[in-house]
Amino acid sequence: MKLKRKRKALPYIFLIPAIFIIFAIFAIPLVNLLWYSFAKVDLIGQFQRWAGLDNYKYLFTSAFAATLGRTMIWVVCGIAGIFVVGTTLALALNKPIPGRGIFRTIVIIPWVIPHVFAGTMWSWVLNSTNGIVNTVLLDLGLVSTPVSFLGADLALATVIFIRIWKGVPFLVMSLLSALQTIPSEVEEAAKLDGALGWKYFVYITLPLLKPVMVMSGTILMAWSFTIFDLVYVITAGGPLNVTELLSITIYKKAFINGDMGGAAAIAIFTMLFVSIIAFFLMKHNAKEDK
Repeated sequence: MKLKRKRKALPYIFLIPAIFIIFAIFAIPLVNLLWYSFAKVDLIGQFQRWAGLDNYKYLFTSAFAATLGRTMIWVVCGIAGIFVVGTTLALALNKPIPGRGIFRTIVIIPWVIPHVFAGTMWSWVLNSTNGIVNTVLLDLGLVSTPVSFLGADLALATVIFIRIWKGVPFLVMSLLSALQTIPSEVEEAAKLDGALGWKYFVYITLPLLKPVMVMSGTILMAWSFTIFDLVYVITAGGPLNVTELLSITIYKKAFINGDMGGAAAIAIFTMLFVSIIAFFLMKHNAKEDK
């Protein structure tokens, strides 16, 4: 009897180190974050006084509403662009085209480039004075004056484009893995039924890819809300705050304004906001799978 109990308890004993690590990595920082959001804390984490809900007052200001609106535009447009480009590339690279392996390697390159390096590279490429893009446009006569890609009018659109460029490889890899699991018999049966081209994609491929798309979209959404370094290196949230996202606001609140409590409050809001969206996406996907 004792031996049987020991055998039942053994798997749980093996889980203890993993549970401890997860607790140390996630639970402790989360508790600290929640505590900071209700307190006045200095840059080194020293408690000064309780602030109650004062740190959360910023969430009801017009400045925060504008930042949240910009972040939503960044997330929605970025993910939409990633899905359009990524799905197109995945479908193309799933076909037996010459040099498919080389093209797949090229597509993955943006994914492996660190955000800081990518941001620096694009800042040089899009520079309005001597950037290669403006040089080419001027040489071809497509523009008469340099385009200010990082100016107030185009900065948000530019960083969204770079986000699409950086995020497409992840979706391509996810969809290619899913496409290769579709049995060839399905395609043959669809052809016999006359489902070719667009019809085959809409009625056969898309439903089979939907679970992967929802999961990938949820991950991309969470990543997009938390991306900081890519945008900060390119624009630092400017000019005129047109590219200031929630992640940049959190950084500025904490390390420039010294308001750790205010930054924690925004971080708590962002975490809850992303978690709620992810919950409903996954719940909707689970319902449709039944």
